[in-house]
Amino acid sequence: MVAFTPNLQDVTLLSDAIKYITDELTNAFKCNQLQSVLKKYHYPVIEKTVEPYFDASLPNGKILVLGSSSCSVRHLEATFKALGLADRLEYCLDYNTLKKYEFERLRNNHHYRLIIVGPMPHSTQGTDNYSSVITRMESSDEFPKVVRAMNNGELKITKSNVKAILTKEKSSGFIAA
Repeated sequence: MVAFTPNLQDVTLLSDAIKYITDELTNAFKCNQLQSVLKKYHYPVIEKTVEPYFDASLPNGKILVLGSSSCSVRHLEATFKALGLADRLEYCLDYNTLKKYEFERLRNNHHYRLIIVGPMPHSTQGTDNYSSVITRMESSDEFPKVVRAMNNGELKITKSNVKAILTKEKSSGFIAA
């Protein structure tokens, strides 16, 4: 049997590759993209068998809208009412209030079924080691389902995208009217 003796260039390349891939996996984990990066490397991804807690919550639970909004509270209320969800709406749309919002109270709270998020301060409480509180909530099965309100590739709460989100979640049966 011939002994393998790597050269210095190969050892350096291996070390650099390990660091690069480790950094990529760490960033993917923080951004809730770990499974897609693992698939890129043909790593066998095991699907979770544990259901997120919100799967057990009631389809008629509260729907929380969080973030600075481009539409008025009156428009949000009218949208919810038109879809038969008027009594389910809760919101916090004030940018400064969001800085001190206690996101932790949403953890394992079965009264909430869905959180629609828009633009909010990066300096909010409860981010832990995540880049934002939105990413933290999306990455944890302990929070209600989070849907980003997007418009032209940006977080933005509008009457039309809130209506589209609610319509989609109703038609899928995730929320009940």
